Amino acid sequence: MKTSLSNSLNSSLMFLLGILPLGVFTVKGWSSGMSFAYCAIAIAIILTHSFTQAIDSKNEQLIFWGRFILLTLMLPLIAAVLSSTLRGVWIWPDFDAPSRFFLATPVFYVVLRNRLEPLRYWQYLMSIGLLLTILSTAFLPGYYGEINLFDGSRLAIYFVDPLTLGYMSLTLGILSFFSINLFSRDPWYVILLKLLGTALGFFISLKTQSRTGWLAIPPILFLILWLYGPKNKWASSLSALAISIVLSVGIYQASSTVQNRFHDAMVDFKDYQLDKVNAESSIGERISFARMALYYFKLNPISGWGHKGFQSHINDPELVAFATFNTRNAPGSGALFHSEISTNSVTFGILGLIYTLLLFFAPLALFIRSWSLGGNSKLCAFGIAYTLCILISSLSTEIFHLKFAASFHAIFMACICAQVLNGMRKSSESIS
Repeated sequence: MKTSLSNSLNSSLMFLLGILPLGVFTVKGWSSGMSFAYCAIAIAIILTHSFTQAIDSKNEQLIFWGRFILLTLMLPLIAAVLSSTLRGVWIWPDFDAPSRFFLATPVFYVVLRNRLEPLRYWQYLMSIGLLLTILSTAFLPGYYGEINLFDGSRLAIYFVDPLTLGYMSLTLGILSFFSINLFSRDPWYVILLKLLGTALGFFISLKTQSRTGWLAIPPILFLILWLYGPKNKWASSLSALAISIVLSVGIYQASSTVQNRFHDAMVDFKDYQLDKVNAESSIGERISFARMALYYFKLNPISGWGHKGFQSHINDPELVAFATFNTRNAPGSGALFHSEISTNSVTFGILGLIYTLLLFFAPLALFIRSWSLGGNSKLCAFGIAYTLCILISSLSTEIFHLKFAASFHAIFMACICAQVLNGMRKSSESIS
């Protein structure tokens, strides 16, 4: 009876995890609803001891990294609770996104403990999910009204803004490429499917006309060339650097959209002045937002301001000196500073800064460490590519602010980390 229950719970969790990429951009509430379902099943597995694998208490690497990633996933909610306690203000928006990472903690534990492998499904369904996204634009309303793939309007779904759709589709497209031959040699038709997913990811990103995430392309090209380059890493690194620069220039020359958006960014950056009030441009406002966030953070670094507490300081002389009235008021819609690090630092203070950095660099350190220990290099590269994409995207927009995006990233991150750790465990077992 217990074996039957254990198999049913694990099969249900594995099935639901596997289909995560399918409805991210096509079904409103898909990622959020799925995260609650994953958490409920994972808790049921823990409470009923429906484990299929024994705990390897002698594997120090596994124990250390497992605890480190668990702490990383719990820290956002801990920061929100401590910040709210210190400020004496309790509102749900402060806990919305942080709670999604907390929901992922039992999922991480079960995927690690039972050696589940959701990436074996995701490697195919990421491409299919991007294809469904394109097809859905024929009947789903757009973010700014009707969608038309072939006019000049910015592509976005009614519940996904252009910035979010742009970087997430680009990320999934890049990961579709990194999933080629991820666990074994793929048949030619599977490779075509994954290349189609790569092309669709770039196409959707370009149609959103959002620059968010584009700066990840050069280091991603470097990673690809380093992964598949010569075994001599000095030669591989130098050739990868040279080729990635050439390919980046080629992408720029081949796309008028990239050229126009890059040119606009350079003009905005050149026109920005540190000691004068600046015009409201895309890049200019982001620079001003960063300066505003630093000012608010220095005023209250311990507890932070929550989502709107800083508004009493928007007319301080230090800010009036360089930011317009509209620029100073823009973040008040929810502490949005167009940067994940800036937003969380202002909202939750020093703990917000720490947990945001950990969400990026703890998984990145794990993937690099696993690669250095002889783990599955392609799986580690997949994790590094994902982390680089969201890290670089986070510099120009909040990537964990929307509930569906926070839910998706929390589960995605937890499962990749758990599967990489299971790869390390498998390698250590084969050696012993």
